Amino acid sequence: MTQSAGIRKAERFAAIDVGSNSVKLSLAVAGSGRRPAVIETARIVSQLGQKAKKDGTLHVGSMERTAEAIAEMVEEARRQDASMIRAVATSAAREAPNGADLKERVRALAGIELEIISGQTEAALAFKAVSSHHIVDDHSSLVFDTGGGSTEIILADNYDIRSCDSIPCGALRLAEQFDAKGRTSSKVVAAIRENVREGLEAVRRKAIDTTIAVGMGGTCTALALLDIGPLPVPRNGKPPAILRENHTMARETVEARLTWLRKMDIEERKERTGLRTRRAEIIVAGACIVAEILAVFEMEWVALLDVGLRDGLLIEMMQPQD
Repeated sequence: MTQSAGIRKAERFAAIDVGSNSVKLSLAVAGSGRRPAVIETARIVSQLGQKAKKDGTLHVGSMERTAEAIAEMVEEARRQDASMIRAVATSAAREAPNGADLKERVRALAGIELEIISGQTEAALAFKAVSSHHIVDDHSSLVFDTGGGSTEIILADNYDIRSCDSIPCGALRLAEQFDAKGRTSSKVVAAIRENVREGLEAVRRKAIDTTIAVGMGGTCTALALLDIGPLPVPRNGKPPAILRENHTMARETVEARLTWLRKMDIEERKERTGLRTRRAEIIVAGACIVAEILAVFEMEWVALLDVGLRDGLLIEMMQPQD
């Protein structure tokens, strides 16, 4: 039987974000206004950046885990009748001399082409996601996306981007570089923050009269949930709808959370916060990034938003093709 036009299923789009720490899927249909309506999400922690060599060469096991995770996401998207599927990889893949090997494994296992995008493109997609929520309207904004291998920073006036930068300071990268997964001393925290500060210096000089800071990414979502307090979030579920709009957090609160988190070992951190193992291992390094961004740009508060590169990619995918 043929469906009538009135009940035809809406066209579905699938966006896959292949980061240094995890592979994430968003399945969506076109929503009202500028935002896609996300109907399903999934996340697999594959840690592509784990055990990478100093020159960025990816570990064979990490690539295989990641390619398998992408294949699983693609299979789910096809099962859900997605008409368009795109997978984009960020810092770990773009810095890797053997990134072509990852693309080949993804092609073999998933049957799609993995796009390895630049830091500037990554930042621009992140800004698309944030601006669709109108939070930057009429503001000179600082938008940052904390990833596993890098942090993207966008300076904008209203909807006009002034600069997009990517700095090699991500939660997984710094946690491994400074051996800061478990209980972390104040001395190590200071060293991590100095590393972040150095990465931010060139961006800081571009900032003029910034009036709002907006943070996104796994670290920002985790900090917001810790600040909101215990909520009935299913273990395999997505964060509460409140974070789709934003949660405001004071700079002094971010600093207090960082101090609280660094004093716990991984098991205590998991027990007291509800964070999963992989996030518990990198949350201190991630919190250092957020705290230092607010300090360097002298922002007293930040709006934390549960959106990401996938949302920006979906917006791009849903735009009419020429």
